[in-house]
Amino acid sequence: MLINNEKHLRRLLLVILLSGTFQAIYGVLEVLSGNGFSPIFDFAISESATGSFVYKNFFANFLMLCLSAGVGLMVTDIEINKSHQAQDWRIGVINTLLSSKTIIRICLAIMVIALVMSRSRMGNVAFFSAMIAVSVFVFLLDRKKSKGLGILLVSMLIIDLFIVSHWFGLDKVQQRLAETSFSQENRDEVVLDSLPIVIDYPIIGAGAGSFYSVFPGYKHSIINAFYEHAHNDYLQILIEYGILGFTALGLLVLFSFVKAMTALKKNASPVSKGTAFACLMAYLGMLIHMSVDFPLQAPANAVYFITFIALAFVSKNIAVNPQIKN
Repeated sequence: MLINNEKHLRRLLLVILLSGTFQAIYGVLEVLSGNGFSPIFDFAISESATGSFVYKNFFANFLMLCLSAGVGLMVTDIEINKSHQAQDWRIGVINTLLSSKTIIRICLAIMVIALVMSRSRMGNVAFFSAMIAVSVFVFLLDRKKSKGLGILLVSMLIIDLFIVSHWFGLDKVQQRLAETSFSQENRDEVVLDSLPIVIDYPIIGAGAGSFYSVFPGYKHSIINAFYEHAHNDYLQILIEYGILGFTALGLLVLFSFVKAMTALKKNASPVSKGTAFACLMAYLGMLIHMSVDFPLQAPANAVYFITFIALAFVSKNIAVNPQIKN
């Protein structure tokens, strides 16, 4: 189905939201069940939620992308209340939070719980940092009209992060962040040992998917583990696709970023603004997470990220549907 009107665009965001909610419920139930192995995939279950992913950071990154879609839908509803109602902005926000769209808010809470239970340090940092950064940007654009968004942000930080998530292991994530030390991590050594590969294959790279076979010839003897990925997607893309591939992908993301920012600045429709908000969150969250891990190497995450890149272009020229209501 072509995404050529606001109804289709909203449905796509809902599908992304629901897919993340399903993964979140599955991941949380796996951990809380107390079983040693996954009931479907027969994976060993640890204290970290992974959903149907084999790696908790893939799971966390996927939830971050789906949470971005959910927050975008909430922003859409706030904008719709703002444009359809002349009453006080506080009433509009309350109507949004207490309306039939409450299911979206519940889905967001479930995914935040699963994100915390993944124990992914950068997955949690990427989501909350991206949400706060984009919210501040929107607030600076128009302080008077962004009060509803401010309430939404505060509610997520207070209710989801500091209250609900505290029951599901937020302290363990905080402990992992506090105990993070480069002396205990090999990721920085992998990055340093990988830099000579860039020098040897500068223009077109060593080839897609070639890192795991090229890196053993460059790694230092102190690294005993086998690394399939560079634990830094920027570096891995540069190694495998060279300067040409890295530049092409970087320009595409930058162009999409500008498109989404433009949609927020202009007097666009509520759905377009909500979609732009979701896109910016997804971009920032992914760019943060990529710096210390390899989330784009998971096919599901890569497909969803490409979807958000496409949405920045689609939402700008989307056909306005006046029938969309709260």
